[in-house]
Amino acid sequence: MATDSSILDRLPDRSGVTFSAVYGAVVTVLLSFLPFSSVLGGAVAATRYDRTGYPRGAGVGLLSGLFAALPLAALFVPALAIAGALGFGVDPASPAYDVFLTIVVVFFLAYTVGLGALGGLVGVWVGANTEWSVDPVTWV
Repeated sequence: MATDSSILDRLPDRSGVTFSAVYGAVVTVLLSFLPFSSVLGGAVAATRYDRTGYPRGAGVGLLSGLFAALPLAALFVPALAIAGALGFGVDPASPAYDVFLTIVVVFFLAYTVGLGALGGLVGVWVGANTEWSVDPVTWV
């Protein structure tokens, strides 16, 4: 039988990189109906992790964007298939279809992951130069 202390010992480190990045990814996915939600998710991840270093902020923001790309791709791939079936984009029988998909995936990753890293930089700057709190726990 597990005791309460052993359960608490197995909880993840809530100040670590992974937890902060997942936290930012959740913010990104929940706010995905807004443009540039990846910037907000990266900023939240960076302020939850560390406010002192720009490289660390960009890294945790980038990781947040990577984590957010997984569930967003689950929405993006069917939307791309539906758009193709409706005649938008390049015909799947075309030889240029692979090039088209490559370009779309590169832009998707640049938008999600790249803007997450930018958000990490913004989060470090906000934490160092303002009194704003971008931690969503304080918003609720």
